[in-house]
This record gives sequence, structure tokens and C-alpha cells, in this order.
Amino acid sequence: MNEVLNNIRTRRSIRKYQDKQVPKDVVERIVEAGLWAPSAMNRQPWRLTVVRGRARIDHLTAELKAAVERMTENPYKAITGKDSYSIGYKAPTLVIVSADLATSVMTQGDCACVMQNMFLAAHSLGVGSCWINQLGSACNEPGFRAVLDSLGVPSGYFVHGVAALGYPADDAEPKTPPRKEGTLNWVE
Repeated sequence: MNEVLNNIRTRRSIRKYQDKQVPKDVVERIVEAGLWAPSAMNRQPWRLTVVRGRARIDHLTAELKAAVERMTENPYKAITGKDSYSIGYKAPTLVIVSADLATSVMTQGDCACVMQNMFLAAHSLGVGSCWINQLGSACNEPGFRAVLDSLGVPSGYFVHGVAALGYPADDAEPKTPPRKEGTLNWVE
């Protein structure tokens, strides 16, 4: 089978990671793949912010928890029915993907392409990944916005997703989910 198609078919979301940090040069290769993503009118509206290290990620998690508690409604709980604030399943590296909404109305799709490129690149390099949405729900809460600003996420940029990156734990056991029927329609 074609190497690219095989990579697409075998990539899985990893939700349990080893304590081992991914080397910086490997993360750079993954991030570079994201930067080669297509974008509407080639505007490349994104900003990628790499956050590494347990202390920084734990601080980000605590600040997100506090921000969500300050908000009148917990958007995560509304969707899942539970509270959850562990950003990235304890992955040792996070890549925050944000975009300037003023540059394009297509930033969500543009950033999704960045994330997918990074996930496929990570998988091809033996690194696990998972899409994390939690930061978007709180990125405009003033206290949490200050945290994002301190990390270098530009003011006015919306967080469309976070890529959790790390080596899969031995017992991560990602399963291949069945493909949903009825999702393809041919018109000739």
C-alpha cells in the first residue's frame, strides 16, 4: 500500500503518554509539516505556539480550570457531561494552533489542515498525537487570555486546537474504530 495512505489509515489518537520528552528536532519536523498545510487564498493565518515541559503544561491546565470555573457555563461539561481539565492527557509537548480571525473567515478549516498535517507527520515519526479542543472554549476569558498572551499567542488570535504530542505509553492501546456507513455519496 502507498506509504501516505497507510499512514492515514493507521494513525490513531493517543490518550496516554510516556514521561519521555520528544526531542526538539523531531517536534520541529512535526511543526514544519503543519506549516505546509493549505489555507484559503494561501493566507496562512495561523500561529503555532509550542509548549513543552510538565510544569508549564500543568500551569496551563490549572489556569484553564480556573477560567472555566469563572465562566457562567462550562462548555466542556455541556458537551461531555463531565469536568475535565487535564490538557493533553499528560503529553510532554503541546502545540497551540491559533489564528487571527480578522484575516479570514476560514481560519477554523485552515487550522484543521495544520493539525492534520502535524498528526500525520507525528505518526510517521513514531510520535503519538491527539486533538485537544478545550482551550478554544476559554481563550477569550480575560484571565485565561492573559495566560495565552504570556505564552506568545497573539492578542486577538482564537485557539482552534491543540496538538498533544508524545511517545505512546506501552498500554495506550489505540483501537481502530469501525468506519461509519453511509458517509460517501457518488454523483456521476
